[in-house]
Amino acid sequence: MPQLSIIVPFQRDEAALESTLLSVLEAKTDDHELIIVHSGEYSDPYQLGDDEAVVIETGAGLSIADQLNVAAAAACSPFLQVLLPGTRVDAGWDDASIRCLHDPQLHAVCLPVLDTNSGDRVFGLDGRELPHRRLAKKAKSSGGPILAGTILRRKSVLKMGGWSGAVHQDLIDLELALLMSALELRFDVVEESLITSSSRSLSPTSSNFEIGKGCGMIACAYSEIPDSGVELEPLARRLGHLATGLMNPKLAAERLGWVLGVRDRSLVARLSERVAKARQNFESQTLPMRTPEAAPVADRRRAA
Repeated sequence: MPQLSIIVPFQRDEAALESTLLSVLEAKTDDHELIIVHSGEYSDPYQLGDDEAVVIETGAGLSIADQLNVAAAAACSPFLQVLLPGTRVDAGWDDASIRCLHDPQLHAVCLPVLDTNSGDRVFGLDGRELPHRRLAKKAKSSGGPILAGTILRRKSVLKMGGWSGAVHQDLIDLELALLMSALELRFDVVEESLITSSSRSLSPTSSNFEIGKGCGMIACAYSEIPDSGVELEPLARRLGHLATGLMNPKLAAERLGWVLGVRDRSLVARLSERVAKARQNFESQTLPMRTPEAAPVADRRRAA
């Protein structure tokens, strides 16, 4: 049985996808399972689904979070890693992380990712900036996983309910990090840098205003969840932060979005229910049933 299932979602950039697939095919061994997931846009021109990969086609219009959840449900390995198109790995990139995850108390390991544009290494989300989405430039600053460069325990992902399709697609890793913190799930960071990626794969591609508002909406929801660790600043202080950013248009847009987002309660009920279900799953030590979307995908996978 493979030890790591590598999930690569198609995101309408065939050149970036092929770059990632090539690096994985060159580096992977029998301990790896490669899963390509798409919602009807990928034609598998090289017939990788014949023997090199599992190609999963989901329903049209499924969010990136839901596609990842379908792939996670169909995976055969005890550990999962999402590689967004544009990410490349070197041989042995996962060795240190898999050794760490032999500790059953660990639920994830953040691998440093080298940003090919800036030359910086990032170690997940900056824990000092949560619930804002900032990248950690030092291992000791890491406060949770990002979508690129993290290996997760599959059972833990399933118990958490996977990635949330309720939040902005650029912020599903931020929400998962806050969920892990609320559940008090331990993660570790390794120092080896064997993954490279472009800024597009590491940072949100949406507008600063949208990201600020999305972070604010998530923060609003988690601030009302008992023992989540998220507290909101008073409105006067938030408005003060907005004023200090007016000279920087991008920062001003993000802070304006944040102010509006923390007043938006549309995610409170859904994320509160998500945390409650995850807590119940971990307390009962049982895995949730497969989603309706995942069941037929798993059948197609075995047939392949």
